[in-house]
Amino acid sequence: MAVRRKSNWYIYFIAFGVTLAFAAMAIFAFRWYLFPEETQSAGLNASGELAEDFVPDSSYSFSVMVMISENAVDAPELFIVTEYDAVDNRVTFVPIPPGISVSTDGRTLPNVYSAQGGTGVINEVSNHIGIKCSSYVKLDRKSFIDFASAYGNVKINVPKTIIIADGAEAETINAGEVLFTAEMLYRYIMLADFEEGESYRFNMIGNILSEMVNQNISSTDSSLLDTYARLLMNAPDTDITAEKYSSRKAALLNTIMYESSPAEYYVPYGQYTDNGGFDISENSVITIKQKAGVE
Repeated sequence: MAVRRKSNWYIYFIAFGVTLAFAAMAIFAFRWYLFPEETQSAGLNASGELAEDFVPDSSYSFSVMVMISENAVDAPELFIVTEYDAVDNRVTFVPIPPGISVSTDGRTLPNVYSAQGGTGVINEVSNHIGIKCSSYVKLDRKSFIDFASAYGNVKINVPKTIIIADGAEAETINAGEVLFTAEMLYRYIMLADFEEGESYRFNMIGNILSEMVNQNISSTDSSLLDTYARLLMNAPDTDITAEKYSSRKAALLNTIMYESSPAEYYVPYGQYTDNGGFDISENSVITIKQKAGVE
């Protein structure tokens, strides 16, 4: 007579339930890895460090109009488009002649800023160089020095002895290798009379700013990058926000990690007009776009 086996269905049911419980616990334990929050910056893991599989594309590139003045209430005297190409890991400083807008509306860039603010400057410059800056920041003497102090000193080879008049005081910087502090850097780019004209001055400015980045980038990490961003966001006038910064942070960290000398400079060329304007060359516009990763 055949013996009927007792059903063990409840054993399978229990095993199935235990398996589901372990799976649920595993998902809960690794939920930040498997399902990162939407507020987490792209390319960054939960600890704020760069994700190993991050690959930047052109959407991470940006350009910022940097403007510098003596005091917070003053109109800017120096205008520098800072282009960041996330794909090529390149930062390019492009000093912009303040007379670039004279040919269209008869006003210099300081006039444009006084009437329309940073947004007006961005719009005016974009009409001439074909690149729309995503943000602007205006630094006065104090905020520039605070930023440069956080970033670090820079050593460059000064081509000739120059005298810098700073109010009633005068400072002599001798030719040769010189270590610039943040205060010296401000006086050098804002107050020095290089005598050879605006184009030569822009070369000196572009050189020292790019060297400042290249000489200090190896000591930059995620925390320092946050500090730089906070200093810019606390500037006297800017539209840089925490959201704009966090959306590009991964690409910036990628450049810091993989590029030892990302910074360079480019001085636009063209013709100076009799009314104090500057007509930029079409070929120079093409170069500016290329360095920004636009063309």
